[in-house]
Amino acid sequence: MQATGFVIWLTGMKRSGKSTLAKIVANRLAASGRAVELLDEDGEAKVLIDGLGDGREDHARIVKRLGFTAKAVARSGGVAVCAALSPWRDVRDQLRKEARRFAEVFVDCSMEKLMERDADGTYKRALAGEAKNVPGVDVPYEPPQHAEITLRTDQEAVEPCVVKIFQGLVDAKLIGPTEFGRLTGGQRPRRGKPGKPAKGKGGRAAGKKSKAGAKPKPGPKAKKRK
Repeated sequence: MQATGFVIWLTGMKRSGKSTLAKIVANRLAASGRAVELLDEDGEAKVLIDGLGDGREDHARIVKRLGFTAKAVARSGGVAVCAALSPWRDVRDQLRKEARRFAEVFVDCSMEKLMERDADGTYKRALAGEAKNVPGVDVPYEPPQHAEITLRTDQEAVEPCVVKIFQGLVDAKLIGPTEFGRLTGGQRPRRGKPGKPAKGKGGRAAGKKSKAGAKPKPGPKAKKRK
């Protein structure tokens, strides 16, 4: 029996690569036997956000509408893979609390690369003051502070980014090592989260001196007799 469902939420600025990654992740999870729903605000999920604009309140409604569907998918045991700009941190954090089994993927990318990918010229117009309400230019895009996975799509190819997403799911205990292997063509997940010091014998962090090897503290000085 498969584990409980969960939500994968990809956030990042326009043209950062969210849709590409979300589609690949969703397809691989489905091929491995998972029940998957792809919710891409630039894809078929547009029907859920029809009529909403680019203001802060509308961006919040987009997260709530996609999030409502995503939570229903997760409750039924499936995996919801969501790709949405979702520029406001507090709205994403609220969805995290509600969904519980939730992995946030921050799809980061330099402005130079975003403009290079922007065939519509939205960023160029926004920087020239000719377009309004463009997150990351004239209105904020608030990056996640506690994302399970952070990707740099201007520095990494698609496949390494996909593997990092699945590694993040292992770290978050949303999938296991066996499923990771199926999703990555037989690779093994990295053990332990990055950034933690390795432990030596006896459970102490490597590099720390044990009490046995420490220098003895000098005893109290003897009082001089008068």
